[in-house]
Amino acid sequence: MFNRDFIQQFSQNFIAQIQHVSPIDGFLTYKTDNIQHAYDFEQDGISKSAIDEYLNGKIEYDPVSFRHFYHGHQNIALLGEHQPNEIFVNFMQRWQVEDTAEFFFRKRDGKLIFGLSIFREQGKAKFNQQEKKIFESFYRLSIDHFHHHVDMINRDKIMDQYQLTKKEIVVLEELFTNLEAIQISQKLNCSLSTIKTYVQHIYQKLNVNSRQELVCKLIR
Repeated sequence: MFNRDFIQQFSQNFIAQIQHVSPIDGFLTYKTDNIQHAYDFEQDGISKSAIDEYLNGKIEYDPVSFRHFYHGHQNIALLGEHQPNEIFVNFMQRWQVEDTAEFFFRKRDGKLIFGLSIFREQGKAKFNQQEKKIFESFYRLSIDHFHHHVDMINRDKIMDQYQLTKKEIVVLEELFTNLEAIQISQKLNCSLSTIKTYVQHIYQKLNVNSRQELVCKLIR
């Protein structure tokens, strides 16, 4: 389950950072649990009627909707890089939207679970490639924080299921971060060889060969 307070704070902070360097006129956030279903929408600067119309049909014509990026690894898309058909162009014009930039936040296993759309009103400049590079930098800086709060494990269940020791479960949790083994040893005040031994035992007990396999096996 999502931590609603975290998602709200995360999206507010992310949007605030963007607004420091790139003018926007509104945004839309949402969660998704499959390629057809988005929910829990929050919007600013655009009417609920526009969102309802979009979800009730116009989403099919949006070349940068989350459905087109649900699978794969692309995390940012600019509408201005695509050529929407006449139906979607008319929809944008009626709701006075010039351009959108889409952000797709995924769990470590690649599953898309949260989306953020920012837009500019009709008559404003489209988002450009320099801005996209800045957006990509913001995304890279924020994704570890995002993963830390959405990729969670059940400590007690995993300890029982795989017969992990208390020390091993502590090291396992650190493996969910991007810290290298030497950094984990420093953080836990253990020798590097001790951490490597714990990691080896964890991999053996869970029958995995890498950190990536471990994460994909345990995240929910």
